[in-house]
Amino acid sequence: MTACGTGGEFPGPTHIMKFFPHLFLFGLAVFSFGCASVSVRKAAFRPGSKPPTTPEKIYVRPFALQGLRVDRKGADLDAFASEFQSAFSNKLAERLSKNIAPAQAIGADVPVPQSNAWLVEGDFQRLHQGSRALRAILGWGLGGTKMECVTRVYDLKQGRREPFAVIETTGGSNAEPGAIFGGPFGAAPRLVMTSVTSGVSADSRRTARMITAALSEYLAEANAPLPKKPMRAKRLGEVPGTTSAPAPGQ
Repeated sequence: MTACGTGGEFPGPTHIMKFFPHLFLFGLAVFSFGCASVSVRKAAFRPGSKPPTTPEKIYVRPFALQGLRVDRKGADLDAFASEFQSAFSNKLAERLSKNIAPAQAIGADVPVPQSNAWLVEGDFQRLHQGSRALRAILGWGLGGTKMECVTRVYDLKQGRREPFAVIETTGGSNAEPGAIFGGPFGAAPRLVMTSVTSGVSADSRRTARMITAALSEYLAEANAPLPKKPMRAKRLGEVPGTTSAPAPGQ
């Protein structure tokens, strides 16, 4: 049997199987590049600032919020900002405690001692909430989130004159297909997955992880002791899957 207008045969199972690896790789690439992600855009460390060892303590101040675009106003916006700042400080302190040194979230005006400790603070220069409904149902970039953060780290042994590390992270949800592309059996799981893996809360967890990973790399290069296997940060533009996997619990 020939295909209408082509003069050739219909592709049989053998022909389809030949193209399956290519189709699989294409689908994997679309999924990998489409899913939510946060990367380190830049990690700058002051020359000659590598510490001989890890700090005994890390203090995390609330990060300032700039370029805030969410679906709240007035008192609701103030409450969202306060809750987000507190939650992020705690997430970052938890990551740092597990992978670098005991960390504590503190208030914006709480004094810190001059000691073998670090102070971490920074700014979210862009925080766009996007639309969870559009991400979940349509996807492909519609309703995507965007989060850009600058983190500054001070060595308190030397006083708070200037940071020894400045880490820039960027990311958010990208172009993953929404539920309507999941078919009759894939729509519901995709809706559930989108609610878990996208949004500012998920992006803030990834941001905390990348900040911690950049500092973990920095200490590992100085042969400083760490409580766990050193983490590796995902760099902006790096192909997914090329970074080493983090140790369990990181």
